Amino acid sequence: MLLAFVGFFAVVFVADGIMIYKAVSTFGGLDTTDAYRKGLAYNERIAAASSQARRGWRDSLDYVPQSKRLRVALTDGAGGAVSGLTLTAEIMRPATSRFDQVLFLQQTGPGTYEVDVPGLAGGWWTVDLKAHKGAPENQETALYESRRRLWITP
Repeated sequence: MLLAFVGFFAVVFVADGIMIYKAVSTFGGLDTTDAYRKGLAYNERIAAASSQARRGWRDSLDYVPQSKRLRVALTDGAGGAVSGLTLTAEIMRPATSRFDQVLFLQQTGPGTYEVDVPGLAGGWWTVDLKAHKGAPENQETALYESRRRLWITP
């Protein structure tokens, strides 16, 4: 009876140890980078979101598997194309940061922006879109921000 009792708890401890190791080794602990700075600018974020809502812009995000390209169509409130912007897309897996990459989309038509993404594996992806006037590294002047889920057929 003693050996069964000790064996049971040994199995539980080994299983718990494996799960703790996997949890700690695959998650860096940071969900949001620069959380303190972003918290200080909270009112500015609310004002930017309100300004974006007044513009009425919408986007559609597609992955074209034949050409391995990510395509974004950006329209205004009346359905007209929004052109002349610099679009960036941060594409990432929902559960890990291992495959994260920042993409710079080029305008290929009125309101249509595209970028090559070769080697993109199938499954769920999260895409954060940001539209800027001018340089893409100027994150404070984003005119449009959107987060979309993207399913790529394996």
